[in-house]
Amino acid sequence: MSPILYVLVFLTAMLALEGFYFMLRERSGRQKAASDRLERISRSLQRPKDDGSADESILRGSDDEGLFDRLLLMMPGARKLSLTLYRAGMPMNLRRFVTITLVFTVVGAVAGGILFPGRGLMFAAAGCLPWIRISGMKRKRMNMFEQQLPDALDLLVRALRAGHSLSNAMRMVGSELPDPIGTEFSHVAQEIALGMETKEALDNLSFRIESEDLPFFVTAISIQQETGSNLAEILENLSHVIRERFKVYGKVRALTSMGRASANILAIWPGVMIGAIYLSNPDYIAPLWESEAGGTIVMISIAMIVVGYIVCRRMATIRV
Repeated sequence: MSPILYVLVFLTAMLALEGFYFMLRERSGRQKAASDRLERISRSLQRPKDDGSADESILRGSDDEGLFDRLLLMMPGARKLSLTLYRAGMPMNLRRFVTITLVFTVVGAVAGGILFPGRGLMFAAAGCLPWIRISGMKRKRMNMFEQQLPDALDLLVRALRAGHSLSNAMRMVGSELPDPIGTEFSHVAQEIALGMETKEALDNLSFRIESEDLPFFVTAISIQQETGSNLAEILENLSHVIRERFKVYGKVRALTSMGRASANILAIWPGVMIGAIYLSNPDYIAPLWESEAGGTIVMISIAMIVVGYIVCRRMATIRV
C-alpha cells in the first residue's frame, strides 16, 4: 500500500472520530463548553468605530491565542470569519477551522487523485464542506434568535413593569431563556454592569447578531433613554409587530413551498438518473468519467445545476 494512502486513511479516521465526538456532545446536551467559548469570543467582538477601528471591549477575553492565531487574524477576512464562527455557535477557534478546511482540501485532492488519476484538483473542492456546514449552522442559529426575540421582549416587559431596571431585566432574560438569545442578553447585561454604556452594549449585540428585528429593539431603547417614554409599552408593541411578521412569513412560505420543492427535485433528479443508469447499464454511462470530454460535460452540468438551483430558490424567496 502506498504511503500516501496510509496518510489518507489516518486523516480520514481522525476527522471521523472528531466529528463523532462533537455529534455525541451535541446530542448529550453538554453545551457548557460551547457557551464558555462563545462568551470568550463575545468579549473581543465589538462594533467597529466610525474610523474603521474596533472598540476595545471592557471585558478582556483571553482565548489562548498563540503566534499562529495572531497571524491568522492578520489575514484578509479573518475577523469576518471569526464573527461567522461565533454566529454559528461553533465551539472552535479560527485556527482549528482553518486546519479542518485544509485537511478536507488535501484529503479530497489525494482521494480524487487516487480514484481518478489526473483529476485530483477537482475533488479539492471538498474544502468547501466545512464552510457549507458553518453557513447552515449560522443561518439556523440566527433564525432561532429571531424566533426567540418576541419571548425575550415579553419577559423584558414583565420585568420592567415589576420595577426591575433594564440591566436586571436583561439578566433575567439571560438566565430564563436558552441559547442563543439567553447567552447574548447575558453578555449585554454583563457589559452594562461593568460600566459600559447601554447604547454601546446594544450596538455590540447588533454587531454580533445578524437579525432584521434586532435593530428596532436597539433603536427603541436608545431613543427611550434620550427622550424618555414608556419602554414597557414600546417593547410590547414591538413584540406584537414581530409576531405578526412571523405569521405573514409563514403564509408566504406556504405559498412558495412549490417553488422550493421544484428546485430541490430539479437539483436531485440528474444524480438519481445517473445512478439508475449506472445500475442498469454501467458501460453506457462510463464515458462520463473515463473520457476527457465526459469529465468536461459533468463539470458543466454540475455548474448549470447549481446555477439553476440558486435561481429557483431566489424566485421562491420573498422577504417580509
